[in-house]
Amino acid sequence: MADTPAGLLQREREETRRLLADGYAEDHIDQDELERRLELAEHAGSIAALRALTVELRPIEPAPGQATALVPVRASEPQRLPALFSSVERVGAWSVPARMQVRATFGSVVLDLRQAVLPADTREIEIDARVIFASLEIVVPPGWSIDNRCGAVLGSVEQDACEVDPSQEFRVLRLSGRVVFGSLAVYQRLPGEDYWAARQRTERALAERGGRALPRGDG
Repeated sequence: MADTPAGLLQREREETRRLLADGYAEDHIDQDELERRLELAEHAGSIAALRALTVELRPIEPAPGQATALVPVRASEPQRLPALFSSVERVGAWSVPARMQVRATFGSVVLDLRQAVLPADTREIEIDARVIFASLEIVVPPGWSIDNRCGAVLGSVEQDACEVDPSQEFRVLRLSGRVVFGSLAVYQRLPGEDYWAARQRTERALAERGGRALPRGDG
């Protein structure tokens, strides 16, 4: 099937979607242009018509015989995590970079930081997210400070209420980027804790603080 005309056309259509999503994520095309080209891609009947939609978005290939220079990756550059028509999960004791670029398109990404190996030289984790027709879920332990600056276009950006004790050391998660026709959610959970257990823990903590704050009666 892959080498039939229909299979080749479908493979080119998927490549066109990926290039359009990357082009939008890198701000080479705007939202209106993305939607227009995606619509044209769905109805394109030839490989040539599909490639015409991504001419300026395709990487420039070197001429025959021309050497390609290898550019070393600087340590300060963010680590890229793509998810195209797929799901990606990072859970358990995985190594978290100080800076990440998450590119989720027609897929889902789960980043669980509760038992992850965090960078020793920084207390801040930066994630630049581009979530298009996809979902991104981030789970952090209680006590993290969340600086969420993600925007949304026909999508949702949600996070649990975060409470930080200024007298104690805490980690900071800084989020930037945009969500289009998708969702981004940040949860605070203890290791192994689900939604209901986290909710009960939070309610107990609020009740304890409220009880301590009440004035003592005259009796």
